[in-house]
Amino acid sequence: MSPLESPRCLSAPVRGSVLVLAPHPDDEVIGVGGTLALHARQGDRVHVVVAFDGAAGVPAMAPESARDLRCREALAGGRALSSATSALTHQFLEFPEGHEPTDAQFRRGAALLARILMERRPTSVYAPWPGDAHRDHRSLASALTFALELIPVHQRPRHVWGFEVWSTLEASILVDVTPVMEMKRAALACHASQGSDELTHRALGLAAWRSAHLDQDQRYAEALCPFPPASSPELNPVPAFPPEQRA
Repeated sequence: MSPLESPRCLSAPVRGSVLVLAPHPDDEVIGVGGTLALHARQGDRVHVVVAFDGAAGVPAMAPESARDLRCREALAGGRALSSATSALTHQFLEFPEGHEPTDAQFRRGAALLARILMERRPTSVYAPWPGDAHRDHRSLASALTFALELIPVHQRPRHVWGFEVWSTLEASILVDVTPVMEMKRAALACHASQGSDELTHRALGLAAWRSAHLDQDQRYAEALCPFPPASSPELNPVPAFPPEQRA
């Protein structure tokens, strides 16, 4: 999409099974929580893979207790985004935040993502876009880029989208999430350890700003770009995974 083109606005995401790659518990809600709620309303299967354990986000707690708390909050957030026809499922890889392993360890982690993709066979994948300001987010984006190269072309997902959390992207798609905004708000409130009031303020502010291209009665939107976007900086595979994942 050229800088002069407006993003395409959608009232509903593409039908089909969904895989979401979240760097930390809560990133999936901030970036695409409304889109996931719309998927659930359509009856689409939604599976969230949380890469990092989030323990650093609760420095006052012992790491094991912090990991357990962040997992419980993510599961509660998933229930808030679910519908009568479809529930969100979660998978926690629990890799430590800020870890800088060797290139070989990074490749093994990317191979794990490739295996998950091949097992789940999603129609759509959502992941942090490669230009996001957070190092862990860029690391996961790099790992996904490598993982996609490991998958035969005919087995790759039909749709792979980047979402924003810390840095805004050049949007190709805007999803109108106004009808499910209360579900996103409720999901954000589940992440009390992250200061849910401030988290909600920032996430809803971003979604409100993204509605500038929508009609007046469409108050909130979530932005997506092709993954990886053509205008993104050259990807540098940043090692993101330790030798072994926790059981």
